[in-house]
Parts: sequence; structure tokens; C-alpha cells
Amino acid sequence: MNIKDLLSEGRILLDLTADAKEDVWRALANKMYEDGIVADVEAYLRDVAEREKQGTTGVGFGVAIPHAKSDAVKAAGLAMARTTQGIDVASLDGTKADIFFLIAAPKDADKVYLQALSKLARLLMHENFRESLRNAKSPRDVLDVIERQEEQMS
Repeated sequence: MNIKDLLSEGRILLDLTADAKEDVWRALANKMYEDGIVADVEAYLRDVAEREKQGTTGVGFGVAIPHAKSDAVKAAGLAMARTTQGIDVASLDGTKADIFFLIAAPKDADKVYLQALSKLARLLMHENFRESLRNAKSPRDVLDVIERQEEQMS
């Protein structure tokens, strides 16, 4: 399973202006709705918020990986945003997040859900990968950065 296969240029938002993590979640969930991944944005966002109550998805280094399995999701997918300013996500290291990857999966898609979460976390541990995402000029650049990093790790 490759991250780039769960993502598309249309679900990558660069220089998103947002004041709160929920604003980012909504923008990304709307993109997944447009692509037919999420059937009900409100229900999915409720599930993301419920998952967040279990523990922060701010993994550190300016990165957040909000995620949820939900009956409101038709197919596994991913959306990414880079925000214009850091947003408080109660991150493990206290940093504000400017890179967000939102994972959506159907309730019964445990395998792809866990694989996506695990692989994203491994990719994002690399400082050069995070910096390349921050410097990407277009959604195509983001996909190229992800593809290169995945190739290096395989």
C-alpha cells in the first residue's frame, strides 16, 4: 500500500488559511466528499472529533494526522493540507501544526486504515520529507515528494 495511491492532487490544499484544526478537517473532508470518498461530511467530522478525544493526533514536528473509521466513508482515502500558519493541535511536542494529513476509512477497513497511519508516521519522521512538503509549490510537487520518499523507504 502506497500513500500516493490514497491521495490525489485535488485533495491537496496548499497555503490553506485556517484558525483551528476543525477548520482544516472540514476543508479536507469537503475535498474527500467531492471525490466520493466521504458520503456524509458532518457524520465523518463527528467521528474525527470523537477519535481526537481519545488522544491528540498532533504527532509533533508541526504535523497532525487526524483520522477516523466511519460509516460515513465509502472508500479509504487521504487528504493533505499545508496551512499558512501553525495551528494548535495539542501536539505531543507542543509545536503547532502546519502539515495535516486526514485519513478516512470505512468502519470495516482496519487493514488499510492501520497501514496508512503507520506508513504516514514513518514517512513524516524524516525531517527532509517534512521540509520538502513545506517547500512544495504545487499539489503535483507534493505527490512527487511522497513518491520519492516511499521509493527510498522500500
